Amino acid sequence: MSDVSKNFKSTGAAIRSRIPVDADGNFPINRTLIAVLAFGLALFNQALFWLLAVLIEGQGRPVPAGRFLLGSVMLGALLWLILGLAQVRFTGRGKPLDWVVLATTGALLGAGVVMMSPGCALAATGLLTAWSARGLKR
Repeated sequence: MSDVSKNFKSTGAAIRSRIPVDADGNFPINRTLIAVLAFGLALFNQALFWLLAVLIEGQGRPVPAGRFLLGSVMLGALLWLILGLAQVRFTGRGKPLDWVVLATTGALLGAGVVMMSPGCALAATGLLTAWSARGLKR
């Protein structure tokens, strides 16, 4: 049975099953670990773009600030989409609470996109990341 056909309790549990650990507690670098680290870097960049937009706006340069705001919101939308697809893929389609969290964070993200609010987009992505990471702890 492949990992995709299993229904995990959470996306974190699915990730945990794909990162092997030896007897000393060390784990080798593999595709899953690289993907998780890249996702974390992108989430950090989403927050960084928001901060840069605020700082550049304070210097009286609205055009580059607007680009950083747009970058933060769009990166948040992309990360939310990746997490949503991973959640559906690994936890199955029958977990009602997962759908409620996905819909709630999606509405928050939608508000962030409509209002061009990177705070809403970061909150949506952060909440969905926290929800998806449950079960990651060994």
